Amino acid sequence: MKTVVKSVSTFLIVASLCICFISCDTKTQLHDATPPQQTITYEQANALEEDYIETRYKLLKDTLKIEDTRDFWFSIDTLKKYIAYVEHEAGEKGLSGLGVRVYYGSYPKKSNYPNAGYSTVFIVPTARDAASPIKSGFAPIKAEDSNIEGLLPLNYGGGGIPPNNY
Repeated sequence: MKTVVKSVSTFLIVASLCICFISCDTKTQLHDATPPQQTITYEQANALEEDYIETRYKLLKDTLKIEDTRDFWFSIDTLKKYIAYVEHEAGEKGLSGLGVRVYYGSYPKKSNYPNAGYSTVFIVPTARDAASPIKSGFAPIKAEDSNIEGLLPLNYGGGGIPPNNY
């Protein structure tokens, strides 16, 4: 009888530990993430888009005679993979203070690019510049972020043609 009780008790303990370990998986912890300080409200985002349309988009539309792309989409999975790539490659180079810079671009009209003649964005990895004796003197100059040479930029997100309103 004691052997049966010990076996059942051991099984229950092992099963409980397995359940605990499975429930501690980081994928299930994503709901606890807090937004970064740089997030804005929906109202602020809408106001920014409206201002862009009024002050810049109309000029582009009148000049180019097309409804150019003004929104771009990248999947979360693609962004995560790109960030992992940047972190790995920059780590190999001993770089820190990583970030990304977003550039505007346009596909040449006579090209094999998708959406030839329309705008695009591409993302370039950056790293904090190493401390320099010039920058660390009596009046230090603020550190800057530079594009990381040798790492590939990210492009080919989906562009809204015609544009999607926020």
